Amino acid sequence: MVNKRLLITMSFGILVTLVVFLGLQDSQNRPSLSRLPISPDVAIARVVSTYNLSEDRLDKPPHYVYVKSDGNVYESNPEQNNIGKIIGHTNTTNTGGSHFAWEINDLQGRQKYYVDAVIAEIISNSSYN
Repeated sequence: MVNKRLLITMSFGILVTLVVFLGLQDSQNRPSLSRLPISPDVAIARVVSTYNLSEDRLDKPPHYVYVKSDGNVYESNPEQNNIGKIIGHTNTTNTGGSHFAWEINDLQGRQKYYVDAVIAEIISNSSYN
């Protein structure tokens, strides 16, 4: 009787642990409601208002990228938040952390602005030739 009860209790504990583990793994593959990316229009509006630029100067649509703290820029996908190959380099991020971001090109000023895809904070910028 005791062995049967112990076996059922341990099996239940293992089953619950497995379900929690699989749930956590699945949650990493999908953005939660609080981590959904902002729209490209919000990112553009943030750059326009911060730097007093005209929207006509900006390349559309912006690119969704991953910016590491050291300034390396990787291609990404807003639906999956995956990280692809390296596509460029910018200044180090203002926060010291890595971010999914919208890359906005100022064609006239030859600047690239990186706007955090969750909180719409400008995390880095750089000039290009």
